[in-house]
Amino acid sequence: MALGETTPGPWEKIERLAAFTLVESGAVRRGRFRLSSGEETDIYVDARSVLGKPRVFRALLSMLYSVFHRYIPEGGVVGVATGGIPWATGLALTAGVPAGYVRPQAKEHGLGRRVEGLDPPGEVVVVDDVATTGGSLLASIKALREAGFEVYTAIVLVDREAGAREKLGEENVLLLSLTRLSVIRGILEGVQSP
Repeated sequence: MALGETTPGPWEKIERLAAFTLVESGAVRRGRFRLSSGEETDIYVDARSVLGKPRVFRALLSMLYSVFHRYIPEGGVVGVATGGIPWATGLALTAGVPAGYVRPQAKEHGLGRRVEGLDPPGEVVVVDDVATTGGSLLASIKALREAGFEVYTAIVLVDREAGAREKLGEENVLLLSLTRLSVIRGILEGVQSP
């Protein structure tokens, strides 16, 4: 569910404001880019770039929390390495719940863990910066479930609307996004305003 699709009114304004904030901060770039999914795109969302802009990071984090706080379980918030870690940590600190992250693969030294920061069992929400096909989110959800966690919700800043919502839905996981690529595109093309 994207905000504009399910909750008209003020939520649509937040969705546009988030998109505008990303565009104005320089986190949205035009050109030819290859995504981690292997797909090519003319719009790249570099959500990591806002980490160096504390006011922008705080503003987006505040929007994420104000819209999705009711989906944050007591079990904690888990970031997908690496893009989701700062957003998950910020949400967890704001909500006062544990934070953790999922590595792409288990370490071959130390404790050899793939999930760091939390111990099962418990319900957690998974957070990433951008969702395209859902591959990274699904891999993290699978690792969390194998480790003994329950996962029913994933939160991202941007849904690129390229199948992630549907793929997560097949695994009984609700994908929530602060904004969507179509909204960002509308702002870039001057069709939508904040």
